[in-house]
Amino acid sequence: MRRTAAVVFIALGVCLLVLAPMLRYWTAESLMKAPLDYYNETVNRGEDITYFSAEETELVEGATVEAYTTVRGDVAASDADTAVWDQFTWVKDVERDSAITSTYRRAGHDRVDGRGVDCCDSSVGDEEVEQKGQIFKFPFLTEQRDYRFFDTTSRLTRPIAFEGEEAYNGIDTYRFEQVVESEKVGERTLPASLLEGMDGADGDVTGDEMYSVTRTYWIEPTTGVPIGLSEDQHRGFVVDGEERLVLFDGTLVWDDETVDGQIESAAQGMIMLPLLRTVIPLACVVFGAVFVIAGGLMLIGTGVRNTRTAH
Repeated sequence: MRRTAAVVFIALGVCLLVLAPMLRYWTAESLMKAPLDYYNETVNRGEDITYFSAEETELVEGATVEAYTTVRGDVAASDADTAVWDQFTWVKDVERDSAITSTYRRAGHDRVDGRGVDCCDSSVGDEEVEQKGQIFKFPFLTEQRDYRFFDTTSRLTRPIAFEGEEAYNGIDTYRFEQVVESEKVGERTLPASLLEGMDGADGDVTGDEMYSVTRTYWIEPTTGVPIGLSEDQHRGFVVDGEERLVLFDGTLVWDDETVDGQIESAAQGMIMLPLLRTVIPLACVVFGAVFVIAGGLMLIGTGVRNTRTAH
């Protein structure tokens, strides 16, 4: 009976020791993939925004503005390694109930590390654009280092710097900041009468649309899910090196409902991944070793007893 118990202990211990790496390197990793059928809505809100209304051909100041973004996964275009998501954003003056601008993009990204994959008709607006670096999210198990992040407006991939650990709405996050300085993003033609410092000019004037932004993300590091987002953005109409008209100026921040939704999205991974990667495998190793050692000692004790009985 003692020998049978010893064999059971050893077998159970071996099973636990085998289970530990399976949980860490197979089960956990199988969960660390962005979903193919992803769907999410976020709202960026800003107060005291200045922008140029193309519809009313006037400068609007002190506006309350919201940017509504919808991201939807294209399951048919995705595969086991790459998730293809479509994103549509439209910006609205809340008080005037009028649209300011809208943008669309489509991109494939690696389901684990979140980096762009050149596939699947990747585009911004109507133009095919290869999107490199981080796109929709950061990697699972985000590291405390700088990454490269794709900026949709400039259509360039720029560094996004790790700025430290920070609690955001009660969640431990890594804060990252990206700065894009004075980048030309297009040309526009506007009436000279709208432009500062050009009172003597007649007709229309063609100039450069210049763009800059300081973008801050608060990332939950286990899942790579953004918990918070702030964008301090400026666009200006520039002629001969001088800004003649503000096209957009202000800071947009995810509203409370969006932040709560992002926290909910990250919650399961925040709990399950540490359990599957560390806590449960470590417990399996400890208890597995205890069972194997206990079983071995029981076998040794049984052998010694049998030897004494024989003599």
